[in-house]
Amino acid sequence: MRPLFISGQAGQLFSIFFPAIDNVNTQAIIHIPAFAEEMNKARQMVALQSRELSKQGYAVLILDLFGTGESSGCFGDATWLTWMRDIDAAITWLTQQGAQSISLWGLRTGALLALHYASQTQNKIDRMLFWQPIVNGEIFITQFLRLRVAAAMMDSNAPQEKTSELKQQLLAGQAIEVAGYILNPDLVKPLMALRAEHLDCKLVQEVAIFEVVSDIANPGAMANTQLLAHLHDSNIETSLTKVIGEPFWASQEISSAPDLIKASSEKTKEWLLSTDLSRI
Repeated sequence: MRPLFISGQAGQLFSIFFPAIDNVNTQAIIHIPAFAEEMNKARQMVALQSRELSKQGYAVLILDLFGTGESSGCFGDATWLTWMRDIDAAITWLTQQGAQSISLWGLRTGALLALHYASQTQNKIDRMLFWQPIVNGEIFITQFLRLRVAAAMMDSNAPQEKTSELKQQLLAGQAIEVAGYILNPDLVKPLMALRAEHLDCKLVQEVAIFEVVSDIANPGAMANTQLLAHLHDSNIETSLTKVIGEPFWASQEISSAPDLIKASSEKTKEWLLSTDLSRI
């Protein structure tokens, strides 16, 4: 594990690099983090999974997007375009380390960012692995804004607001604060406009989605089923795996989901094996 800074267009991007165990870093995976506090809650899980991927033979780069974590800038300075360009910077760095294959691993909104990036970039993205993906940006932002509405309800001196009013302020170009995070309209408006099923990622070979559920009999999110159908129509190989575990990205205390790491590692091992067979 090696902490480092990568030069991004807007500033220095803090990253943690897990080189492949054999130090042959041709197969690389970039972790695209979740939004705001969800990123912090998930750091332990992301580190645990990254170690497993490194043992398999992947080079893994955990990226703090501009304005998040230890990277340059404040959250309120971040824009969606900046975050897209941060992925460019990460790919450039990994290519310089010898990466010949790049895959993206997105958590929550990180999955939607990865999908959007793959639909726009000229860089080749081979595969994508998604943990609990957000597929509708507007629904996610609505849920995030409810944190501010709920906090105001607990404070008799605070103005009572509606999520619809807060969204209108953002759409009008006004930054607002939610749960200690300043939301830049240039970050939120593009996110609100995104629907995963409208993105064209035909050059991606495979997308694997993982859902954390409390009961394996849970039918899972309908939105993920619709996304899989959309990807399948684009001739992308897809899979959906449900695992039992805690919602570590949203829990009060830091928690983990060991079955998610096990299932994800089984999938990435398949990818390595198929890559090796294709070279024979």
